[in-house]
Amino acid sequence: MIKIDFSGCMAEAVGSENGVTPDELALIRPRISSAHEQLQKWRASKEAIFMDYPFEVGLASRFRKSAEKVQSRFENLVVLGIGGSALGLRCIAGTLLPPYANLLERKKRGGAPRLFVCDNIDPDTMSQLLEYVDLKETCFNVISKSGTTTETMAQFFVALPMLKARLGGKWKEHVYVTTDPEAGILRRFVKEEDVPSFDLPSKLGGRFSVLSAVGLFPAACLGVDIEGMIDGARNISRVCADADLEMNPAYKNAAVNDILSSKKGKKISVVMPYCDKLSLFADWYIQLVAESLGKDGKGMTPVKAVGATDQHSQMQLFMEGPNDKVMTIFGLEEFSKTVPVTQVMAGFEHLQGHDMGKILIASQRASTKALVTNKRPVVTVTVPKISPQALGELFMFYEIYTAFSGALSGVNPFNQPGVELGKKLTKEILAQF
Repeated sequence: MIKIDFSGCMAEAVGSENGVTPDELALIRPRISSAHEQLQKWRASKEAIFMDYPFEVGLASRFRKSAEKVQSRFENLVVLGIGGSALGLRCIAGTLLPPYANLLERKKRGGAPRLFVCDNIDPDTMSQLLEYVDLKETCFNVISKSGTTTETMAQFFVALPMLKARLGGKWKEHVYVTTDPEAGILRRFVKEEDVPSFDLPSKLGGRFSVLSAVGLFPAACLGVDIEGMIDGARNISRVCADADLEMNPAYKNAAVNDILSSKKGKKISVVMPYCDKLSLFADWYIQLVAESLGKDGKGMTPVKAVGATDQHSQMQLFMEGPNDKVMTIFGLEEFSKTVPVTQVMAGFEHLQGHDMGKILIASQRASTKALVTNKRPVVTVTVPKISPQALGELFMFYEIYTAFSGALSGVNPFNQPGVELGKKLTKEILAQF
């Protein structure tokens, strides 16, 4: 199970000006109780349906059955989606598939198709993809809960005529739709055309949807152990069910960040995984907290960094720039591969006999220690090793943390009013064109 270490952001480590004191934790406890009650209300009303939906009986088997058909028939899986309809899947693929998986022969991919996630409407990128893939060998998974997402529907309206022209009446065998069970243009399209589809619960927001058909169906197509991801999510949800601050690490993470933001001036949340496979987890996290908590003038600004790469880029700022950040550093206890350093030149004897994983772990620990020494608060998240269970834990942990943080700060984490204006103006500007 993942481990969360808060010692690097406490006053004992970084001083009372920059860290959390025991008295401040004691003072926030009444708010913790109220926020816990609010979260349970959201859970009962299905606003926080993400806390229960992944554990519905038979959920994974439904996705697995359809995924087996995709694996047996298609060389390519193209996912059309944006935001929460893409970031979770990109994270799953980046974390659990081999690096450069699309370059491997099908046999070495375990018989799984190659994955292409179209999460933007840049015409140069989209046109090249549709030119490169053989549509006869390609399955499209169209994902939009509302069925009205401008970017996703634009992608689909480009791909669909090409599928019809190339495949004739067989085009329906190449399309899977993931959308609201009742409402929206895509649901109407599913009913009229009789194409296979998956339901998204009406109250399940995109950024909380990775452990639903949005992430689990295409992940199953890629051969990912989605049952393991669900098991990991279930394990951490049990740990994070207690209302006691010291027994619930998601609640404590929310409390610590709330205190650091409101009382210590730490308005920026830096997420820094020391592991390439967790690099895209930072992207998923950024959308989750930014879109959920950035409301009413509240919310910390999330920033991505990757260790050790950004030790040579952003670390100077983190160490000696404005002390307005909370660092969350992710590290592994064990990498899946061992790459030893067997020959070195003079001056690099300290590398002799070590493998690259140990060197990266040493860099992570050194950065953490240096930041704390410079009075920069750090939360450390340790993952035993990359696995479907660990990733499921991370997803559920941070979803609970985010929802609870909303309750703690008095904002609704399940809406996004600031996004809606941009959607409206896009339609108006297109009309002017």
